[in-house]
Amino acid sequence: YPLISVISIAGTALSIFLIMLVVMLQQVKVAPFSPESNRDRFLHVHYMSISHKDWGDGTSNGPMSVRTAREIYKSLKTPEAVTIYCSMPVSTPVSLPAMPAIGADVRETDDTFFKVFDFRFVNGKPYDEATFNAGTPVAVITESISRALFGSTESAGKEFLLNHAPYRVVGVVKDVSTLADASYGQVWIPFTSTDLPNDTWSDQHMGMMSVTILARSHDDFGEIRAEAKRRMSEYNSILADQGYTLI
Repeated sequence: YPLISVISIAGTALSIFLIMLVVMLQQVKVAPFSPESNRDRFLHVHYMSISHKDWGDGTSNGPMSVRTAREIYKSLKTPEAVTIYCSMPVSTPVSLPAMPAIGADVRETDDTFFKVFDFRFVNGKPYDEATFNAGTPVAVITESISRALFGSTESAGKEFLLNHAPYRVVGVVKDVSTLADASYGQVWIPFTSTDLPNDTWSDQHMGMMSVTILARSHDDFGEIRAEAKRRMSEYNSILADQGYTLI
């Protein structure tokens, strides 16, 4: 029965393929690779919930505001570093003056982002704390975007238009895989250079930001979680006068 044999072999091969595919997909989620080489030391806070005494059992769920991220997570003492960044990249037109625009995935970050995630710079460097605090319109871009705009990866110091606003390139990095969920983008800019920090709700407690915590060691996870829980409890005691509780 050749046909039955063929079907049996094909079925077995398909089963093995699907098992390998599932294993590979799971491996990609945890395997370290640049710019997420320190995945074994990462703790992510992508979303949270907030309730109010007047809402009954209702909650508002989503990313947090810059204010909340700073008050609870940026204040932690145990981690090596804590970065605050937009929870998702946004497709945005980039161009040179009088030239057609192309779409680029833009992620807004703080300066610590480039200390937590190990990007491979091929030209220039990341924006620093002073530049971030000043809200200077600068950008780190990928090799692909650099070539598309300038025809070269040597573009540090050059200017381009991001959604029609002038930005200066300070660094160029290797392209980033979309599988690097937390760090992926094609253009990275300081969130202080835009109105993103004002995109909030629930009295500025919820917003558009996520947090990644870089532990000094995987062994510190328990202590970091305990410290974060204490800090949230302390912050909730302040919010109690407004009727809010963060979860």
